[in-house]
Amino acid sequence: MSPFASVILPYCVSAPPAVLQAIQALAACHWSQSDPRYSELSLRLKARVLNHLRHRLNTHPKDIVTEDPEILVIMMFLCLYDIVDDCNQQWIIHLQGAKDIIRLRRRQQIALKGANQDVQQDAVSSFTELFFAFQDVMGRTACGKAELFGSTYWRDEDITINTWMGCSPALVSILFSIMDLSRSRRQVISEEGHETFNARAASLINRLKGIKQESQIDGDNQVIQRIAELKRVTSIVYLNCALYGLTPSDSITKTYIRRILKDIVELLAMEPSCQVVWPLFVAAVELDPLDFAIMLDPDTGKMTDGRRLVLELLMKMSKSSVSSVTRARVVIEQVWKSRDFCLSKSSRERSPASITDLNDWEEYVMPVSDALSLA
Repeated sequence: MSPFASVILPYCVSAPPAVLQAIQALAACHWSQSDPRYSELSLRLKARVLNHLRHRLNTHPKDIVTEDPEILVIMMFLCLYDIVDDCNQQWIIHLQGAKDIIRLRRRQQIALKGANQDVQQDAVSSFTELFFAFQDVMGRTACGKAELFGSTYWRDEDITINTWMGCSPALVSILFSIMDLSRSRRQVISEEGHETFNARAASLINRLKGIKQESQIDGDNQVIQRIAELKRVTSIVYLNCALYGLTPSDSITKTYIRRILKDIVELLAMEPSCQVVWPLFVAAVELDPLDFAIMLDPDTGKMTDGRRLVLELLMKMSKSSVSSVTRARVVIEQVWKSRDFCLSKSSRERSPASITDLNDWEEYVMPVSDALSLA
């Protein structure tokens, strides 16, 4: 069961009115994506929540460091609101604010209980922290910026699938390491530095290929297990692009992209509301522009064009996903236009000559992916 259902929903039943208004604002914002009549209501509710939050922080500043989860829960729903609202960049501000509040609360807890004692948190606060940390990691895969939240949330040995994340903390830990290594790639100069980089990259690909993610409950939903495996495969594509400079025209990329898209089609047929926006995004931006026959359409018996399939999947996801599918589509289409513009260049078939060169992901994806939510 998703933590939103098992942790957040029970809390909201008896939560202060501002929390309920934050939920209502998010719901109205989601409905407004298909029915503009809800736009005014969503904005009005959001304004009330923001006014409450400002008033509480101004009149009771010490509430920032209390263990009451209300403030973080409200900020989580405001963050989701701005993500749904075409990925309004305000969601990053909520992310940064949450990071500061969490840091201050941890400092206060350590001061009260001592640095050597484990700080026990309530389930609601623990989940809200995880929510912000996961949003941070997944958004950074696209834009490549420095992290706001550290790696302490992601334990290498924790292979249990989190139903909300759709993967295990261990897989997120690997993604975190890929991004850190990719960011350091441009500073590699010496021969020893190249050897260290290659050794770390090889270690990460081996971890990705060897990780076995497990369901929390025996006989758990097959969809959850398949989503976790899909995200593992997608992580391999991401690593190949971010660390080895592979491009859409490389045969290994083509093979993985076809597999990812096929799995997404099957998963959405099984569970239309499943969260697979990140795998679809990675597959879409690394799709070969000349790959006109990506898979067989079971209804028509004809081969389906890759881009057409991606757009159809995005349309299907937008009806049930509480994420910014619209903004993801805009970024994907921008990447496609850039690739089409460069099709005639001979560099299309060229991988970076050196690990310090600009790779395909940095050239096409990063420049247009700022503040994109992919969690």
